Amino acid sequence: MGVNGHHEPRRGCNGTVCNGSARPLYHFGDVDPWTAWAYKPRTISLLLMGTCFLIWASGALDPERSSSADRVSSVKRGVFAMIAVFLAYSFLQAPSTVLIRPHPAIWRLVHGMAVVYLVALTFLLFQTRDDARQFMKYLHPDLGVELPERSYGTDCRIYVPDHPKSRFNNVYEIIFDEFVIAHILGWWGKAIMIRNQPLLWVLSIGFELMELTFRHMLPNFNECWWDSIVLDILICNWFGIWAGMKTVRYFDGRTYEWVGLSRQPNIISKVKRMLGQFTPAHWDKDEWHPTRGPWRFIQVLSLCVVFMAVELNTFFLKFCLWIPPRNPLIVYRLVLWWLIAIPTIREYNTYLQDSKPFKKVGSFCWLSLAICIVELLICIKFGHGCTTLTLPWARELPAPFPSNVAAVLSLYGASPLAEPEPG
Repeated sequence: MGVNGHHEPRRGCNGTVCNGSARPLYHFGDVDPWTAWAYKPRTISLLLMGTCFLIWASGALDPERSSSADRVSSVKRGVFAMIAVFLAYSFLQAPSTVLIRPHPAIWRLVHGMAVVYLVALTFLLFQTRDDARQFMKYLHPDLGVELPERSYGTDCRIYVPDHPKSRFNNVYEIIFDEFVIAHILGWWGKAIMIRNQPLLWVLSIGFELMELTFRHMLPNFNECWWDSIVLDILICNWFGIWAGMKTVRYFDGRTYEWVGLSRQPNIISKVKRMLGQFTPAHWDKDEWHPTRGPWRFIQVLSLCVVFMAVELNTFFLKFCLWIPPRNPLIVYRLVLWWLIAIPTIREYNTYLQDSKPFKKVGSFCWLSLAICIVELLICIKFGHGCTTLTLPWARELPAPFPSNVAAVLSLYGASPLAEPEPG
């Protein structure tokens, strides 16, 4: 399926994989004449335009104007300009990934944003805890203030007869929390990325076990049994996974025969084709097969561990850096991780299906693992003295982190829902 025109599949190619490697753009057919300008490299022209913008923004030709600015403003502008220059370079020159929609340059820009985030985390890792908390004020003025502890499990009664507002007030407060919608949308997005319902349930149940494991560290994880089992797993997670798999089946059942914009017969068709640019050019059916062998089991287990570590880092970073749940930085990080995870999952599945004797993971896989590790190091470093590191008692807690996932994966492999092995 072409970027804008027809595509006849080549031999040895399957989806975005050609002989085990990512397919370059020219494998997807000729670019339509109407949109050829968007795919023609103009790196030198954009470099000259960027230089003109730097001259204007920095005051290089007007030193008196730039010298009148205070030092703090100059440093902020310099840091923003530094990030902008790197993102511009990434937009033009960063390595392409297996994704081509809506444009390969978009994913090159996401690659640059991931590198900037990794570098910023590395800088934060070398600060003290107090300095890091105060540094967050430069990102948002409301930060740097200690947060009140909030626990969802202080009163687990479903029916409260003496409550002045409602006898089911405890349930209403949880159901009408704004994070319920975010919970459902999050699992919808995970389903679209992973595209495997049993594996999604492994992650769903595994994360609830993680909350139970670390509830002695974070008050936010201290939930009522009906909140964790009924609301989270059986309602929010189920609905998000169900809706996500419905979306997956919709795209999986489509016929991907793209016709260029110039060949569309009328205005309505042209508009539909333009909107179609924001949908997949083709749809890959991911095959994980965790029970194919011991090494494949470890590979899928590693994906689950990293996936849940990223989610755990969200809560520990909020706690250690004093970031309120409703602060926009939380949303920015989640959106960035979602953008990073889309090509990461595609690259990792391509890596698993690659039969070449010598292979390596893609750049997004490497970046995702590096970011996860640095986030985890920040949580460990800044968490000393802030959380209760000793376990309350061993019998109250489930098995350690990887063992939980391994146990659930074993049940998944033994269940009839697991993927059938290829014949």
